Amino acid sequence: MAPPSPEKPVVAALPPKLAQKSTPIPPSAYRPLKAYAFDPSQGRYYGNYMTLNVKYEPLQPGPIGAQIAVIDYDASNDCQYEPVNLDDDSILIRNGLDPNEADPRFHQQMVYAVVKETIERFEFALGRQIHWRADRDRKDAPYRGKLRIFPHCMQEANAYYDPALHAILFGYFAAPPDDEMNLPGQTIFSCLSHERLQNSKPQQLTLWGFFHATPVVGGLGVDQRDITSTT
Repeated sequence: MAPPSPEKPVVAALPPKLAQKSTPIPPSAYRPLKAYAFDPSQGRYYGNYMTLNVKYEPLQPGPIGAQIAVIDYDASNDCQYEPVNLDDDSILIRNGLDPNEADPRFHQQMVYAVVKETIERFEFALGRQIHWRADRDRKDAPYRGKLRIFPHCMQEANAYYDPALHAILFGYFAAPPDDEMNLPGQTIFSCLSHERLQNSKPQQLTLWGFFHATPVVGGLGVDQRDITSTT
Protein backbone atom coordinates (compact mmCIF):
# COMPACT_ATOMS: atom_id res chain seq x y z
CA MET A 1 0.00 0.00 0.00
CA ALA A 2 1.31 3.42 -1.02
CA PRO A 3 2.01 5.89 1.75
CA PRO A 4 -0.53 8.69 2.09
CA SER A 5 0.34 11.77 0.06
CA PRO A 6 1.28 14.88 2.03
CA GLU A 7 -1.30 17.60 2.29
CA LYS A 8 -1.11 20.15 -0.48
CA PRO A 9 -0.29 23.67 0.71
CA VAL A 10 -3.25 26.01 0.77
CA VAL A 11 -2.88 28.78 -1.81
CA ALA A 12 -3.95 32.10 -0.40
CA ALA A 13 -6.82 33.69 -2.26
CA LEU A 14 -5.47 37.16 -1.54
CA PRO A 15 -1.98 38.51 -2.32
CA PRO A 16 0.39 38.66 0.64
CA LYS A 17 0.55 41.85 2.65
CA LEU A 18 3.42 44.22 1.97
CA ALA A 19 6.12 44.24 4.61
CA GLN A 20 5.90 48.03 4.80
CA LYS A 21 4.14 50.84 3.02
CA SER A 22 6.24 52.40 0.27
CA THR A 23 7.15 56.07 0.40
CA PRO A 24 5.25 58.02 -2.30
CA ILE A 25 7.43 59.03 -5.24
CA PRO A 26 7.31 62.82 -5.64
CA PRO A 27 6.57 64.24 -9.09
CA SER A 28 9.47 65.51 -11.15
CA ALA A 29 10.48 69.10 -10.41
CA TYR A 30 11.63 69.73 -14.00
CA ARG A 31 10.50 69.00 -17.53
CA PRO A 32 13.38 68.40 -19.98
CA LEU A 33 12.63 69.66 -23.49
CA LYS A 34 14.80 69.55 -26.61
CA ALA A 35 15.62 72.65 -28.64
CA TYR A 36 18.10 74.10 -31.10
CA ALA A 37 21.03 75.79 -29.35
CA PHE A 38 21.52 78.06 -32.38
CA ASP A 39 19.18 77.47 -35.32
CA PRO A 40 18.36 74.74 -37.87
CA SER A 41 21.03 75.96 -40.33
CA GLN A 42 23.72 74.59 -37.99
CA GLY A 43 22.35 71.06 -38.34
CA ARG A 44 23.81 68.59 -35.85
CA TYR A 45 27.15 70.39 -35.66
CA TYR A 46 28.59 72.75 -33.03
CA GLY A 47 26.45 71.33 -30.25
CA ASN A 48 23.33 72.60 -31.97
CA TYR A 49 21.01 70.19 -30.13
CA MET A 50 20.39 70.95 -26.47
CA THR A 51 17.96 70.06 -23.68
CA LEU A 52 16.37 72.78 -21.54
CA ASN A 53 15.21 71.85 -18.04
CA VAL A 54 12.23 74.02 -17.20
CA LYS A 55 10.15 73.79 -14.06
CA TYR A 56 7.41 71.21 -14.38
CA GLU A 57 3.82 72.39 -14.64
CA PRO A 58 0.71 70.63 -15.97
CA LEU A 59 0.15 71.72 -19.56
CA GLN A 60 -2.79 71.84 -21.92
CA PRO A 61 -2.17 71.19 -25.62
CA GLY A 62 -0.57 74.26 -27.16
CA PRO A 63 1.32 74.13 -24.89
CA ILE A 64 -0.60 76.31 -22.44
CA GLY A 65 0.66 76.78 -18.90
CA ALA A 66 0.16 79.20 -16.03
CA GLN A 67 2.11 82.08 -17.62
CA ILE A 68 2.45 81.18 -21.31
CA ALA A 69 0.00 80.25 -24.07
CA VAL A 70 1.41 79.07 -27.39
CA ILE A 71 -1.21 79.75 -30.08
CA ASP A 72 -0.18 78.41 -33.46
CA TYR A 73 -2.41 80.46 -35.74
CA ASP A 74 -1.04 81.54 -39.12
CA ALA A 75 -2.74 84.82 -40.01
CA SER A 76 -1.16 84.97 -43.49
CA ASN A 77 -2.78 81.67 -44.51
CA ASP A 78 -5.70 81.75 -42.06
CA CYS A 79 -4.97 78.32 -40.65
CA GLN A 80 -4.30 76.73 -37.26
CA TYR A 81 -1.62 74.09 -36.69
CA GLU A 82 -2.30 71.09 -34.46
CA PRO A 83 -1.16 71.95 -30.91
CA VAL A 84 1.44 69.74 -29.26
CA ASN A 85 0.51 67.89 -26.07
CA LEU A 86 3.71 67.83 -24.03
CA ASP A 87 1.94 65.78 -21.33
CA ASP A 88 1.45 62.90 -23.75
CA ASP A 89 3.24 59.82 -22.37
CA SER A 90 5.06 59.13 -25.65
CA ILE A 91 6.48 62.68 -25.60
CA LEU A 92 7.26 62.79 -21.88
CA ILE A 93 9.29 59.59 -21.98
CA ARG A 94 11.62 60.97 -24.67
CA ASN A 95 12.20 64.40 -23.11
CA GLY A 96 10.08 66.14 -25.72
CA LEU A 97 10.03 65.94 -29.49
CA ASP A 98 13.33 65.71 -31.35
CA PRO A 99 14.42 68.86 -33.20
CA ASN A 100 12.60 68.87 -36.52
CA GLU A 101 12.41 71.95 -38.71
CA ALA A 102 9.47 70.48 -40.64
CA ASP A 103 7.23 69.74 -37.62
CA PRO A 104 5.20 72.71 -36.27
CA ARG A 105 4.70 70.82 -33.00
CA PHE A 106 8.45 70.96 -32.35
CA HIS A 107 8.36 74.70 -33.08
CA GLN A 108 5.65 75.05 -30.41
CA GLN A 109 7.74 73.02 -27.96
CA MET A 110 10.87 75.10 -28.55
CA VAL A 111 9.25 78.52 -28.12
CA TYR A 112 7.59 77.35 -24.92
CA ALA A 113 10.85 75.92 -23.55
CA VAL A 114 13.04 78.94 -24.39
CA VAL A 115 10.52 81.53 -23.17
CA LYS A 116 9.75 79.53 -20.01
CA GLU A 117 13.44 79.14 -19.18
CA THR A 118 14.06 82.86 -19.78
CA ILE A 119 11.18 83.80 -17.48
CA GLU A 120 12.64 81.53 -14.81
CA ARG A 121 16.04 83.24 -15.15
CA PHE A 122 14.42 86.65 -14.68
CA GLU A 123 12.46 85.38 -11.68
CA PHE A 124 15.66 83.98 -10.16
CA ALA A 125 17.35 87.37 -10.60
CA LEU A 126 14.36 89.20 -9.12
CA GLY A 127 13.89 86.73 -6.28
CA ARG A 128 10.17 86.42 -6.93
CA GLN A 129 7.58 85.54 -9.54
CA ILE A 130 7.00 87.92 -12.44
CA HIS A 131 3.53 89.40 -12.85
CA TRP A 132 2.27 90.73 -16.16
CA ARG A 133 0.55 94.08 -16.50
CA ALA A 134 -3.17 93.89 -15.76
CA ASP A 135 -5.05 92.20 -18.60
CA ARG A 136 -8.02 94.24 -19.81
CA ASP A 137 -9.66 91.30 -21.57
CA ARG A 138 -12.92 89.88 -20.26
CA LYS A 139 -12.52 87.58 -17.30
CA ASP A 140 -13.79 84.65 -19.37
CA ALA A 141 -11.59 85.46 -22.38
CA PRO A 142 -9.26 82.64 -23.47
CA TYR A 143 -5.59 83.04 -22.50
CA ARG A 144 -6.42 85.93 -20.19
CA GLY A 145 -3.43 86.87 -18.03
CA LYS A 146 -0.96 84.85 -20.11
CA LEU A 147 1.82 85.84 -22.46
CA ARG A 148 0.71 84.69 -25.92
CA ILE A 149 3.25 83.30 -28.39
CA PHE A 150 2.46 82.86 -32.09
CA PRO A 151 5.23 80.71 -33.67
CA HIS A 152 3.97 81.15 -37.28
CA CYS A 153 1.98 84.37 -37.12
CA MET A 154 2.88 85.98 -40.45
CA GLN A 155 4.70 85.30 -43.69
CA GLU A 156 7.42 87.93 -43.38
CA ALA A 157 10.98 88.32 -42.09
CA ASN A 158 9.98 89.78 -38.77
CA ALA A 159 9.45 88.96 -35.11
CA TYR A 160 8.34 91.35 -32.40
CA TYR A 161 6.31 91.89 -29.25
CA ASP A 162 2.82 93.35 -29.73
CA PRO A 163 1.69 95.13 -26.52
CA ALA A 164 -1.93 95.33 -27.70
CA LEU A 165 -2.11 91.54 -28.09
CA HIS A 166 0.28 90.90 -25.18
CA ALA A 167 1.95 88.49 -27.58
CA ILE A 168 5.24 87.64 -29.24
CA LEU A 169 4.68 87.26 -32.98
CA PHE A 170 7.10 85.23 -35.10
CA GLY A 171 7.30 85.33 -38.86
CA TYR A 172 8.59 82.92 -41.47
CA PHE A 173 10.01 83.73 -44.88
CA ALA A 174 11.93 82.41 -47.89
CA ALA A 175 15.74 82.61 -47.69
CA PRO A 176 17.12 85.28 -50.06
CA PRO A 177 19.50 84.31 -52.89
CA ASP A 178 22.52 85.76 -51.05
CA ASP A 179 21.90 83.77 -47.84
CA GLU A 180 25.12 81.85 -47.13
CA MET A 181 23.62 79.59 -44.44
CA ASN A 182 20.46 78.40 -46.21
CA LEU A 183 19.37 77.32 -49.66
CA PRO A 184 17.76 80.10 -51.73
CA GLY A 185 14.01 79.93 -51.26
CA GLN A 186 14.22 77.67 -48.20
CA THR A 187 11.67 78.54 -45.53
CA ILE A 188 13.25 80.22 -42.51
CA PHE A 189 11.32 80.08 -39.23
CA SER A 190 12.30 82.90 -36.88
CA CYS A 191 10.83 80.99 -33.93
CA LEU A 192 13.59 78.36 -34.26
CA SER A 193 16.44 80.83 -33.74
CA HIS A 194 17.64 80.69 -30.13
CA GLU A 195 19.51 83.95 -30.72
CA ARG A 196 16.41 85.66 -32.06
CA LEU A 197 14.50 84.53 -28.99
CA GLN A 198 17.01 85.76 -26.43
CA ASN A 199 19.53 88.32 -27.65
CA SER A 200 19.09 92.06 -27.36
CA LYS A 201 20.82 93.04 -30.61
CA PRO A 202 19.04 95.61 -32.79
CA GLN A 203 16.55 94.32 -35.40
CA GLN A 204 16.15 91.06 -33.46
CA LEU A 205 13.37 89.92 -31.21
CA THR A 206 14.25 90.13 -27.54
CA LEU A 207 12.33 88.87 -24.58
CA TRP A 208 13.28 92.18 -22.96
CA GLY A 209 10.43 93.68 -24.98
CA PHE A 210 7.59 91.79 -23.38
CA PHE A 211 9.00 92.26 -19.89
CA HIS A 212 8.28 95.95 -20.41
CA ALA A 213 4.66 94.82 -20.17
CA THR A 214 5.27 94.91 -16.42
CA PRO A 215 6.89 97.93 -14.76
CA VAL A 216 8.97 95.68 -12.52
CA VAL A 217 11.88 94.99 -14.84
CA GLY A 218 12.22 98.37 -16.52
CA GLY A 219 14.36 99.81 -13.74
CA LEU A 220 16.56 96.80 -13.13
CA GLY A 221 20.27 97.55 -13.22
CA VAL A 222 21.16 94.23 -14.86
CA ASP A 223 22.09 93.22 -18.37
CA GLN A 224 19.41 91.02 -19.93
CA ARG A 225 22.10 89.06 -21.78
CA ASP A 226 23.70 88.09 -18.47
CA ILE A 227 20.39 86.63 -17.30
CA THR A 228 19.47 84.81 -20.50
CA SER A 229 22.89 83.43 -21.38
CA THR A 230 22.88 79.65 -21.69
CA THR A 231 26.65 79.28 -21.68
